[in-house]
Amino acid sequence: MLNTMETRQLQTESYMFESPDGLVRAIPFYELSIDECIVYQDGQPQFLIDFNRRTKPLILDLTAKLQSGESLDDLVQKLGKFLGRQWTTKHNIQGEEVPNSQKTEVITLQLLDNLTDLLLI
Repeated sequence: MLNTMETRQLQTESYMFESPDGLVRAIPFYELSIDECIVYQDGQPQFLIDFNRRTKPLILDLTAKLQSGESLDDLVQKLGKFLGRQWTTKHNIQGEEVPNSQKTEVITLQLLDNLTDLLLI
C-alpha cells in the first residue's frame, strides 16, 4: 500500500562532531521552533511532530498527555513500540561540534500527526 503521509522538506545545517569513534556528520536541527520535534527511527531522523497543527488527531492526543505530565519522549517511544518500531526524540549525537563545519542539507521528514497511514504500512 502506498504511504500517503504528508512530508515536509527542511533546509537545515549539518555539522561535524568529534566523537569517540572519530568525526561524524550529524544534523542537530538547531532551527526548529519549540513547537516542533524530530522523531528518530533506528537513530535516523524520520518524522516531524509539529504542535502548530493543533487540530490533527495525534497532536490533540499528545498535547493532552503532555498537559497531564507525561514526557514527549516516553509517549513517542510507546507509539513506536505499538507500531513495532524503535522511536525516540533524542538524537544520538555524541562529542563536541567542530567549529566552522556546517554544511547545508535538505532533509525530507514525514509529518507525524495521524497514525492511520502508519498502521497501513
